[in-house]
This record gives sequence, structure tokens and C-alpha cells, in this order.
Amino acid sequence: MDVFLDSKIISDKELSSNAVVAYTALRMIQNLNTNKYYVNIKLLAFQLTDDITLSRKYVERLSDGLNELIVNKYIEVITNKADKDYILDISNLIIDNNSDGSKDKTFFVVIDSDEIHKIMNLDSRLDKFSVLRYFMCMLSTVNYSATYYDVMGKEYINFVGFMTNDYIGSLCGVTSYTTYDKYNHLLEENEMIYIYRHSILIRDEKGQLKNLPNHYGRYKDKGLIIGYSVNRENFELGEDIVDKKANESRSLMQKYYCMVKYGTEYPEKETKRIHKYVHYRNQQNEKKYEQAVEKGYSGEEFLEKIVPEDIFQKYDYLFEKSSSGCENINTDSADDNWGEPVSMEHDFTVEEILDMPTEGEVQMNLP
Repeated sequence: MDVFLDSKIISDKELSSNAVVAYTALRMIQNLNTNKYYVNIKLLAFQLTDDITLSRKYVERLSDGLNELIVNKYIEVITNKADKDYILDISNLIIDNNSDGSKDKTFFVVIDSDEIHKIMNLDSRLDKFSVLRYFMCMLSTVNYSATYYDVMGKEYINFVGFMTNDYIGSLCGVTSYTTYDKYNHLLEENEMIYIYRHSILIRDEKGQLKNLPNHYGRYKDKGLIIGYSVNRENFELGEDIVDKKANESRSLMQKYYCMVKYGTEYPEKETKRIHKYVHYRNQQNEKKYEQAVEKGYSGEEFLEKIVPEDIFQKYDYLFEKSSSGCENINTDSADDNWGEPVSMEHDFTVEEILDMPTEGEVQMNLP
């Protein structure tokens, strides 16, 4: 069953996630021909989870959310009892898309009841009330005019969004990157959403580099999202794009230069990343030098790119021994995937790196 939700209500900052989830449950039982409904909390809980075996805290949150809707006059109490049985007038929740020109058009998001059930039954410590609201707010930002044509020429619309996480979070009161990052990964792992994370940076009209916002949508539309995103990279952005890994490599080498030239100190995690990349870069250039000599060439162009590593000797934590007795320099590798060795056209001397945009000129938009 498709559930139509008013975008203004699910993103109303005066309402808690409890109220938004209670509103969702009421919309699941509402139809156009009835105004008054007999409601109790277990009925709402069943709509959300397809189950009535729920914790006391869960029931209390739904009750609090329902009362919040009453206080804010989204719904009206006709009759209620002490055991939380209600007769409610919920006619204000009807979405009218046939309003005349004197009224604002209602914008809504459509959620499948199975999606609601799946999220509310997730095996996770994260707050499922907040996760559901985040999911609904994310889908409310899908761009209805974004168009994709497959190889057969079939047109697809209403499947992809590209707003920043900061914006989506602002709709549902999530301001912490750590929090919405956890929500994203939970929804991805459970195949509720798919996020295409771009591996490029884009240069804006001022010449500054910034991240290209991710593209996202329902998991079932994964193929369309990938196709749309790749087309955007290949055909729309053109010369304004910069490879993110190459830019990251330049940034690390700039920091290395600052350490050598100015004695700049970086936090331990960042120093590990700088050391790891410089060491990796030197190894690759040494290998290329040896291969060039074997073929009868001088290989000097590779020797010129090998830089001293003695600046790192004072950091004992870079050379701590693991239990196997090997040097432990491969720490914090989650963000250090540079892929294949950087080819010569993208390998720079320290002097060349100084002429490139500094890290401070890169405007970070959305990880």
C-alpha cells in the first residue's frame, strides 16, 4: 500500500520524530470518505510494524507522538478514555491535490507500507523513529524533473536526488554528520537506499574545488541512479571535474612539504596518512626507476620524484612493531585507498605541487 505523506509535516521542526511516526500511522489508516476514527496505540503500532508485540517504551513514544499532534492541532479529539482509546477527527491530514489557485499546492512523498514495516522492524540500536523520518525526508528531496534514458530510449523520472546530507538532515533535525552517516549506512546495508558516491571534485565559477554531492534514491532504482550519475560526470561536467584521488594525493604531498620546509605539525592520524602516502609514492618511483634501468634508460625522471623520509623518524608511533614483528605503517587505511600506482602524468615533484590549489581552497560540500 502506498502511503502519501505531507512533506511539510514530516519536516516540521516543531514536531518530534515520535509525532511524525504517529502521523504516518494515522495516514496508513485514513481514507477520503471518513473523518472520525476509533484509534488506540496498538492499532497504530500494528500499522507501523505489522506486529503488536512491542516494548512499553515503544508504545509510550507512539502515545507521546499522538498527543503532540493533538496539541499542535493537526488532529482533534472527539472522545478519549484513560486506557488510551480515542475517537479522533483526522480530516486535517487529508492531502488535497485538487486545491484551487487560491491555495498552496501540497507537496507530498509516497512511501510503501512495506518500507515502513521494514524500517520499524530493523535489528539495530539506532532510533528507528528517527531513521524512518530521515528516510522519508530523504525521499522527499528526490528531484521530479531529473531525467534518464536507458539504451532502449525509455525515459525515467522521479528516482534520484542530489541534495546535501546537511540539507536532508536539516529537514528532520539531524545536525550531526556522525548521526546521518550511521543512518545512511543502516539504510544502505538493508537495501532501502542506494547512494552513488562520486570520485571526482568539481571546480566552481571561482575556480575553487568542491565535492560533487552524492546521488541517491531507493535501492530498487540503483541501476538508474548509477546511469544518471555516470552520465552527469561524463557528459555534463566536462573540464570542470578533477579526480578526487589525485587531488587527495596532491594534498598529502603539500602537507609533507610543509613539514619539511616549515616544521608544520599535524595530528597523529593525519601524520600517519602523510607518511603512508610518501612511503608508497617513493616505493613506486623506485620500482619505476629500476624498470627503466633494466630497459637501458637512465630513469632520472623517477629519481627526481623520490623524496627524503627522515622527517618522519621522530614519530615513534609510525614504526611500532606489530605482534608479527613487522612495521605497522598501514593504519587508518579506510580513507587511504589510492587504487593503482599513480601514473607519471599525475605524479608531481614537490615544486610542482606548490603551484597547485592548497587544501584550504577545496570547499568540502558533502562526504
